[in-house]
Amino acid sequence: MYNLWRARNVSLIRLAVRMAQQEQQRFANRLANEKSSYLQQHAHNPVNWYPWCKDAFEKSRQENKPIFLSIGYSTCHWCHVMEHESFENAEIAKILNDHYISIKVDREERPDVDRVYMTYLQVSSTGSFQIFLVFIYEEATKGGGGGWPLSVWLTPQLQPFFSGTYFPPTSEHQYGRPGFKEILLKLNEAWRTKSKDIIDGSKDAIQQLTTAMEKQSASSENNSDVITNTSIQTCFAYFANDFDDDHGGFGTSPKFPQPVNFNFLLTHAVVSHQSKGKPDTAKLAIDMTQLTLKKMALGGINDQLGKGFHRYSTDKRWHVPHFEKMLYDQGQIAVALADTYAITKDELIGETLRDLISYVQRDLCHSQHGGFYCAEDADSLPTKVDKRKKEGAFYVWSYDELYQLLPEKNAQIFSYYYQCKKNGNVDPMQDPHDELKNQNVLITDGNLQATVEKFQLANTNELKKILAECHQILLTYRNENRPRPHRDEKFLASWNGLMISGLARAACVLQERKYTQLAEQAMNFIRTHLIDPATQRLLRACYIDQKTHEIQYTDSKVNGFLDDYAFVIQACIDLYETNFDEELLLFAYDLQKQQDEFFWDSNKNRYLSTDGKDISIILRLSEDHDGAEPSPNAIASLNLLRLGHYLADTSLHDRLRLLFKSYSRQLSKVPMTMPTMIRCFEMYTQGMNEIVIQSSNSEEIDRYIQTSYLPNKIIINLSKPNHKLLQYNKHLTSFMDGTNEQTRIFLCKNFQCQLPVTSFEDFKQKLDPLILTYK
Repeated sequence: MYNLWRARNVSLIRLAVRMAQQEQQRFANRLANEKSSYLQQHAHNPVNWYPWCKDAFEKSRQENKPIFLSIGYSTCHWCHVMEHESFENAEIAKILNDHYISIKVDREERPDVDRVYMTYLQVSSTGSFQIFLVFIYEEATKGGGGGWPLSVWLTPQLQPFFSGTYFPPTSEHQYGRPGFKEILLKLNEAWRTKSKDIIDGSKDAIQQLTTAMEKQSASSENNSDVITNTSIQTCFAYFANDFDDDHGGFGTSPKFPQPVNFNFLLTHAVVSHQSKGKPDTAKLAIDMTQLTLKKMALGGINDQLGKGFHRYSTDKRWHVPHFEKMLYDQGQIAVALADTYAITKDELIGETLRDLISYVQRDLCHSQHGGFYCAEDADSLPTKVDKRKKEGAFYVWSYDELYQLLPEKNAQIFSYYYQCKKNGNVDPMQDPHDELKNQNVLITDGNLQATVEKFQLANTNELKKILAECHQILLTYRNENRPRPHRDEKFLASWNGLMISGLARAACVLQERKYTQLAEQAMNFIRTHLIDPATQRLLRACYIDQKTHEIQYTDSKVNGFLDDYAFVIQACIDLYETNFDEELLLFAYDLQKQQDEFFWDSNKNRYLSTDGKDISIILRLSEDHDGAEPSPNAIASLNLLRLGHYLADTSLHDRLRLLFKSYSRQLSKVPMTMPTMIRCFEMYTQGMNEIVIQSSNSEEIDRYIQTSYLPNKIIINLSKPNHKLLQYNKHLTSFMDGTNEQTRIFLCKNFQCQLPVTSFEDFKQKLDPLILTYK
């Protein structure tokens, strides 16, 4: 009887659990209707999430409840942690639902929202703001710097009054941070008893922030600082001093790729060469870039099997990465690899560039439409039967796995070459959650000969063959047996622009037509799917329905921001210098006019990040410093410089000079924070080399120019009929003789030209002194 009763209770318990699970699966909040994969990841949380929308703002005002704003992105590791610990927690969800209006934002979809509240967090972390609420948790704002998930509490008027990043669910948890539950309860109590003081304090904080920005702009307008070559030298000296001579890169750990630094260094090397500067300067600039890229190529930050670069390294030798893969990294690193290869012809650099593009084409490109997806997650399930995701699970290997999958001798060779160990090769300091315990992240010093000698192989060719066989076995096993990391299948105009630039540069230096075609397909994707047909405005993002393969949009299309415009314009120019399709320059010119109309601030003489049409964005900010992506104002400066020459539009150069003046204080005092704009200034002061070609057969000339690194160049090929560029650049008519029968090549500088040459050999003799070659 007891056993029957016990069995019946067990059955009832199982039924209740199953019903609860089904109920949880059936529950969906408002995010289920959103297109963003990040928002959809939270669609089944018990939190009554809203997207960033008028309905949420109105409800907050009607019910006089503060807003809890959570900002992240779909491949963010700590965003996943906070979701699992707090947003899936029924008790915490009830607190949020009872006392707050909760809003979720995808920072990649709405960088305008993220930028405002991240700025508040960074400023408030210094101690200037949040004074009223310091009694709640002093520790909540320690550290500063920002990061994601971004957690912000707002008044119904969208003004922030408290902020932080990741919080553990309760104070009993580790990490030395206050608990999210306790913060919610204390902030609710503060709002219930002192909401007027909080509202007044939040208004004061925003006013202080606005005043500080206005003072900064005013000081830039009226300051006596003048950008000089000293700023360039200061920037170079900083990077030289901060460089890690052993492992490459800058600083210690964590280490980020920072391609903007390489772009500056390589440009500085070439300009130093052109201006007859010290040869040691050019050599050092190239050495720093080449060493860093080679160490990265051989390190764990580069997926040694599937290729493509992870976000950053947690250690100084590029070994243990944060495993997410971002499109903007692939695009920028591709440019750095291509430009370095153009100078050095280093085989490892060229091979790494090809591998990177192979990864992007295989795993981040939509085969039908040609656009590029945003990213792949760091976390994934170790096996198909596992329930808990781990960071890096898709990429790491246990020692036993290697010996089970590979022939024994090959396993020995592979393990030696990639530094794999029985107990794993990950330092516990790089693995705070034991997710990589007993695992190996593949890394090598690239010393093939040492491995040949240790295992008494015939030569390095035999070793390369063995390693290639091992790669194929492990890659096949990985793809067939391990669940892939989540892919964020969102298309961003800005990041597609960065990738197109990377492909265009690779197509030039490697002379690979297939890379040009890949870039052309992506550009066609932008022009087809990321231009609003009703307004002709560039859009921020679009999405894909994987069942129908149809392109989708959010209910209210979000217009492109400054970075979208700047990066796509740059991509147009880079792709034009690959295929000489003049339509690309005219498209870039149209976008430049829109950018000037919607983003230029004539009072501050710089571009603002937003167009000011969305009243829910309480601050219009301007981005100056380079970060994970280059400053859009800096890329805009390069675009103004290049387009001004291509289209003979002096107004673009006038605007460029205003931009330089606007940022003169930062460029003079802290140029190392703005290497992209310093790079533009150096190109501007050195002068642009204009190459105009008229020939019935210009392939040899084109190839020579494209495979060389000459950043301060303008190349116009008049060999094709029906030149649309002539409608804008009237100066070009003086270069045309009516036929293409005789080769004529003009080399000009700042619109002053030498006599034309009529042979490739004569042209090469004139151009060679401008090109830096390095061995």
